[in-house]
Amino acid sequence: MTRSILLAAALFAAAPAAAQAPAFQSQVEAFDDFATASTVMPPAERVKAFRAKFDALLPGFYEPRFGATEAQYDARVQKALEGYPATRDKLLAAARDFTGAYATANARFRSVFPDYAPTMPIYLIHSLGEMDGGTRELRGRTVAIFGADMIARIHDGGTIGPFLDHELFHFHHARYFPDCPALWCSLWQEGLAVYVAARMNPGADDRALLLTFPRPIRPEVEPKLAQAMCLVRTKLGSTDQQDYATFFFGRGGKAQGGWPPRFGYYLGYVLARQLGDTMTLDALARLPPEQVKAKLEAALAAYRC
Repeated sequence: MTRSILLAAALFAAAPAAAQAPAFQSQVEAFDDFATASTVMPPAERVKAFRAKFDALLPGFYEPRFGATEAQYDARVQKALEGYPATRDKLLAAARDFTGAYATANARFRSVFPDYAPTMPIYLIHSLGEMDGGTRELRGRTVAIFGADMIARIHDGGTIGPFLDHELFHFHHARYFPDCPALWCSLWQEGLAVYVAARMNPGADDRALLLTFPRPIRPEVEPKLAQAMCLVRTKLGSTDQQDYATFFFGRGGKAQGGWPPRFGYYLGYVLARQLGDTMTLDALARLPPEQVKAKLEAALAAYRC
């Protein structure tokens, strides 16, 4: 059996018959086959062949996003392919380990959220450095993506469990909380996912909750938490991509307007934790958007600006 078939078999075996997960596909082996077989191709031809092959496998993912041009994206593909031999062993090991970790996470997650039943297809891929996990809207359909390359880079036995709890919660939460472009939606979605991971992993530190990547967030934000909350309060309705980037992008570890990268995750976590003191995880997950917005506004109003 191929690695992808073994992976799918393990995942389906771990799920209750009444709550089968949607089709899970690993494309790591396909990437490995292409990257190792295409080394003699001219760079431009290799990139073109890669994009044609993998656009057919996962339509809409391997194309420019976040303002990148076609030329910039082609350069990114070329860099990933040329650098692959140095990272190959670690990536393949991470993909193999992911099989068991994901099966375990599904069983654990259903013990907390028995009605967990994601409807979107789930892929394990080489993300070209884009992501360790999350959802993407690709040509009109929502898919779940796990990036084996980034998992190999930033995760280990101490973080993979909370990370998977975080991502599985996103898949579950989508049933009750539709995505929206306003910044308050991301503040809630990401903050609640961090909070759920913290509750499901008592004693988890900031590293396990990914609040230290690309650098520790809490030490820089906590001393001026009210100022940070006042800032996010002024941006709640924003749909500007730059505002989103300020709160949620890593940007190579560079500060965003004096704030650490991804500090929106921490602000959302603090707000979700405040609401979580009086609600169960299941109740938090089921809160409709209009109630969430009102609760966030009320919580933020308590901070003096």
